[in-house]
Amino acid sequence: MIMTKFSMISLSVVTAFSMSMSGCSDSSSTSQGSLQPVNDVAKASALVAKMTPEEKLSLLSGPGFSRQTSAALKPEHLEGDVVGIAGYINGVNNSQVNIPPVKLADGPAGVRLSPIREHDPKRYYATAWPIGSLLASSWDPQLVQRVGQAFGQEAKELGIDFLLAPGMDIQRNPLNGRNFEYYSEDPLLSGKMSAAMVEGIQSNGVGATIKHFVANNSETNRHNIDEIMTPRSLREIYLRGFHIAIENAQPWALMTSYNKINGVYTNARKDLLTTIARQEWGFKGLIMSDWFAGDLDHVEQQVQAGNDLIEPGGDDVYNHLLQAYQNGTLSPQVLDQSATHIVTQVIKTPTYHHYPYAGVAQHKPWHAQLSREAATESMVLLKNSGATLPIHPEQSIASFGIAQVNTYKGGTGSGDVHAPHIINIAEGLAHQFTVNRELQQFYTQYFNVHKQEAPGALGTIGNEMLYTCDEPSIGSAMLQTYARQNDIAVITIGRLAGEGRDRSPGKGDYLLSDNEQTLIKQVSQAFHQQHKKVVVVLNIPGVIDTEWSNQVDSILLAYMPGQEAGDAVADILSGRVSPSGKLAQTFPLHYRDVPSSQTFPGVDTDDDQLPDVEYYNEGIYVGYRYYDTFHKPVAYPFGFGLSYTSFTYQNRSLVQNTINSLGARGHIQLSVDVRNSGKRIGKEVAEVYIAAPQRVLDKPAIELKAFAKTKWLKSGVQQRLLLDIPAEILASFDVNHNQWIIEPGVYKAYIAASSDVSDIIPVQFNINHLVIVRQTTPEVLALPQGISQSSFVNIHQ
Repeated sequence: MIMTKFSMISLSVVTAFSMSMSGCSDSSSTSQGSLQPVNDVAKASALVAKMTPEEKLSLLSGPGFSRQTSAALKPEHLEGDVVGIAGYINGVNNSQVNIPPVKLADGPAGVRLSPIREHDPKRYYATAWPIGSLLASSWDPQLVQRVGQAFGQEAKELGIDFLLAPGMDIQRNPLNGRNFEYYSEDPLLSGKMSAAMVEGIQSNGVGATIKHFVANNSETNRHNIDEIMTPRSLREIYLRGFHIAIENAQPWALMTSYNKINGVYTNARKDLLTTIARQEWGFKGLIMSDWFAGDLDHVEQQVQAGNDLIEPGGDDVYNHLLQAYQNGTLSPQVLDQSATHIVTQVIKTPTYHHYPYAGVAQHKPWHAQLSREAATESMVLLKNSGATLPIHPEQSIASFGIAQVNTYKGGTGSGDVHAPHIINIAEGLAHQFTVNRELQQFYTQYFNVHKQEAPGALGTIGNEMLYTCDEPSIGSAMLQTYARQNDIAVITIGRLAGEGRDRSPGKGDYLLSDNEQTLIKQVSQAFHQQHKKVVVVLNIPGVIDTEWSNQVDSILLAYMPGQEAGDAVADILSGRVSPSGKLAQTFPLHYRDVPSSQTFPGVDTDDDQLPDVEYYNEGIYVGYRYYDTFHKPVAYPFGFGLSYTSFTYQNRSLVQNTINSLGARGHIQLSVDVRNSGKRIGKEVAEVYIAAPQRVLDKPAIELKAFAKTKWLKSGVQQRLLLDIPAEILASFDVNHNQWIIEPGVYKAYIAASSDVSDIIPVQFNINHLVIVRQTTPEVLALPQGISQSSFVNIHQ
């Protein structure tokens, strides 16, 4: 079932203890952001002790999709409301306890709410930030944290207590409809970006929710798909980013996913929610289900597993819980534990503290400017033959492609945002260049006549509508005229994706449509005959085919840049900003090269025309780990991105290796001098890929273990970067001994500009003995009975 506008969220709350990989320690910090005072738990426990069982049970169940179903969410008890948000946590109001209901809002690219109110002529907006995939391409946690700070500030002024963001699942397959919400195919990059976003949001005293826990890697039959994967795959790839985010930022909230893992819904897996998240990682907060997730006829199993809050709840959920409590299936101890987890977080919220929120986002000019800056610094220049870009300000542009008019700021579903404006690419180009007005007018008129409501545009709110439109044909004679009259061509290619649907590997989605291929071919021929250049701008949610790339001179990957899209694109094309983004996901040569292409999105086992089971045959070999290990050529490697200047890496060196002496508490520190050897100002990302010895465990050829971004460097200026790799990040998971280990031997550290390290001389260091970094719980996340490692198709084949 595809939900409507409020769907797909969840929440979890973290009693923010300062925590390390080896455990957690109490903190008395009273900062309003990511850390919570230790007495919050005691205060929450005291409040819960004053509640009746029925009041506690109402906390565990949301008020229902229609909040009128909940007696605990009476209008007089609700301290202000926000139309169009995702849901609520019920309040409790008795003679000893007064906890108001708190408000939960989507989404990962900006606060999602209804722009219209009954009997209210005003419209309500929130800033539409760049999508997660684009922000991750900045490789700049400080920039992402700044976005989070502004994001959280708007949420607070709108009356929101918890943002159901960020999304941070691994981009296992490029066709996942929600990849635009997520950061990367790599868990380290995903974890670091998520932590930065959480820290920024929570600096306002508003809770962040990391989601979807875990492996929400497809949308097709997402409520029932059973993902079969090994414990090592889960630990090293799909769970690791969540651990990094929790360790570094202590989000208040965690949301479980729809899917099953090895035969059991994630929100009913005690080994996942309690053993791993709470006991192994020290997570102290609230865990919430996604909307309508799991087995709703046995919701007490979710609570027993450690899923504290069931959303959206309603009378049926409450009655199931009440019956389970009355017959002893749900114990008083478990009920009190979940209620305390919830209250511990609720008492930190703006609503609980009666914050007098403005009710509007109070947009400040710097919010729009920050959205533009974040988009610009994250865009990836994939190709720039003959220094085609930047475009000289005196050059005139012929701008082609329907997406210049129908520019997508973001995807659909819970990731959608009603922004105060959207600057399309046609407008942005016109702000900085002389553009062919006749051509832009043609596209505008064509779009107005031929646009169609986007199919499956889940979650469109208010009267904002998303459209698709076929690419029009332009006659050969007109193309020749435009090529003679203008100095350069810019072609914009657009794609839309969103929640509830996966993308297609065919034409018009992963592949270019016939009309798009014709457009690129004919424009390129016409302009190249005039010795003029052609630029392609990709306004897309995720990876697409680029077999056409040899026909054009430059390619700018803009992804979905948020509300300032057009101006941000123009900033790069004009050279006002030198591109510094790098790919957070690999662009393969062909979709068939993707290691999960033969299994995604699963197989139909009950003849209902929907996939039911999906085997993760590739194991830990996701993304670049696969392409580099098995020598598969790619179109553009992970971590790749060009600049308008050039950089030289010098003095790669090992600064410190304390793992041999300190073991699990040790780290590796490397350094490199990055010099701007070109003529323009620019930023560079240095990435560290480790090739580890293989004694007990097989390992990918290389794995990202650290990265750092320079400041803006003028020509001739250099900066020394320190790159730190804690023992826990260097470790691999040994499922046979339930341990995270660092094997002894020689390690090679490639400090490089991308995952293509073929011409890099590595820095070497030795680990003298086996290091056990962490012991884990036996049999956790085990494969279903009757399935073993031999059940998977060997990735080597």
